Order: sequence, then C-alpha cells, then structure tokens
Amino acid sequence: MRRQRESVMVRGGGRPREGGPPPRPVREILAGALPATLLVLALLGAAGCGSGGGGDGRESNRGGAGAVAAARSGTPSLSAPSTEPGGYNATDRGWAQLMTPMNERTLLLLDLVADRAADPGLSDLARSTRVTHRDELTRLRGLLRETGAEGTNPHEGHDMKGMITEDELRSVSESRGKAFDTLAKTYLREHLEQGILVSRGERDSGAAPAATDLAREVGERRAGQLKALRQLGG
Repeated sequence: MRRQRESVMVRGGGRPREGGPPPRPVREILAGALPATLLVLALLGAAGCGSGGGGDGRESNRGGAGAVAAARSGTPSLSAPSTEPGGYNATDRGWAQLMTPMNERTLLLLDLVADRAADPGLSDLARSTRVTHRDELTRLRGLLRETGAEGTNPHEGHDMKGMITEDELRSVSESRGKAFDTLAKTYLREHLEQGILVSRGERDSGAAPAATDLAREVGERRAGQLKALRQLGG
C-alpha cells in the first residue's frame, strides 16, 4: 500500500512528505524562461499544455525552443499579440485563465494552513493571504467575463509550477506539526514565485489596463507575501 501511494505521488507531481521537493525538470525549464516568453509561449499555445498526445497531462515545452534560446541569449524579440474587442489581447486572457485556477487551488491550501499550522506566524500569513487571493479571484473572474473566456480552464488537470495539485493537498493534509509547516511553505513559496513571474509577463505583454494593472498589483503583493514567508523560514 505504501509503495502504491508513493507511485501515485510521483505521477501526479506531488512531493514526498519529508526531505523536501524532488526535482521537476519541466517546471524548472518553464520557471527559467523570461516572464513574457513564459506567458505567451508556454501558456498560450506555442509551448502549450500537455493535453494532446503527451500522455500524462503535464506541461510541455514542445515548440518552445525559440523561447528557451531567447532566454539564454538575453536578447528576446517578443511582440505582444494583437488586441481584441474591449482592448484585451491573448496575453490578458491567458494570464487570467492561469491565475484564476492558481488562486482557486491555493485557497484550498491556505484554508488548511490557517487552521492547522504549528507556527502561529504561518497561520497569520495564510489568513491575510487568503483575503487578498479571494479579492484577486473576484477581479480575475471579471476579466474572464470581459475577454469571453468565463467558464473555461485550459489548464484543468495539468501539473504546473505554482498550481497546487490534489496530491500536494493530500500530502499536506496527512502531515502534522513541523512536517505540515515545511510542506505548506514549500508549496506556497512555489505559488508566490510563479505568480510574480507570470504577472511580470502580463505586465510586459498585456494590453488592457484592467489586466496589466491587476498584474502589477499581484506581482507587488506576491513579493511582499514571499518576503514574509521567507522570514518564517519558507
């Protein structure tokens, strides 16, 4: 039974309960790309989600060789997608489609942490972060309505950096004390770091002020939350 559970954890992208997170090559590749390249290519189509023929539903960097090369050379030549009715472009829509489930999934983690963290400081951080994530979620859903993407989630079931998975939630919920706090900090840190990254991409390549202004707020807020998390050892 134990061996079977560990196998599921690896396939689903979860981490072992102890010893920290294992390597995630695909996630590291995506995280290392330039923000705008990550958002426009990896999330909006050229690199895409691994839902078609990929087998395990994880994010793929297929078609993203140019993005990686640009990131390594330090001289990217990325132009923002053309605008659509309402002043939105594909980057605006894709960012909202990504951030919405990221916030929804992280709120499930924050609920657990607020109630069960052994460190009172971590509980307090979870409560305050929960409030701002809910506010962001309301505004993100408004953006989805404006862009005509309401009710769609192209990242459903995908294992992406910063997106809390079922296996990760299960790992946290089954942990106690210091082990609980350690896992929660790991997953929350990933979420905050990725939020900063993709929001920078939206700010650089988005078109509609409603989206780019929110991305700027999110990036700044995540940076403050990440600083507070690091002060707690996360």
